[in-house]
Amino acid sequence: MEQELWLNLPVKDLEKSRAFFTSLGFETTRDSPGMIGFIIGKVPVMMVEEAQLQQYTQHKVSDTSKGSEFLISVSAPNRAYVDEITKKIKDAGGTVYSEPQEIQGWMYGMALADPDGHRWNIIYLDWENMPKN
Repeated sequence: MEQELWLNLPVKDLEKSRAFFTSLGFETTRDSPGMIGFIIGKVPVMMVEEAQLQQYTQHKVSDTSKGSEFLISVSAPNRAYVDEITKKIKDAGGTVYSEPQEIQGWMYGMALADPDGHRWNIIYLDWENMPKN
């Protein structure tokens, strides 16, 4: 059986999320009342209005100003992409909480919070320089 994975993220302002992720160049896959989908790192990510997501989960939405649900990581094709998208994120109103930097000598990445406080990182992995165990 073939299965597909997608993420559903609660958003306060659907139009603000649409503008943010569109300005970063992510492809829209679904646009319907109360939600919009994007392809991010080959994974469908649905931005769903908070009230609608609470109906689906029958659970309160987390307050991202007080904690993180998880960290969403997206691979970058190269270091230049990390630098370029960092500028786009800032221009689009996202919060860069970790500027682009070398990590462990074989990764280069940055970290951001989107307009709803969801935490993401964009990271280039230089597999050839990954330490061998």
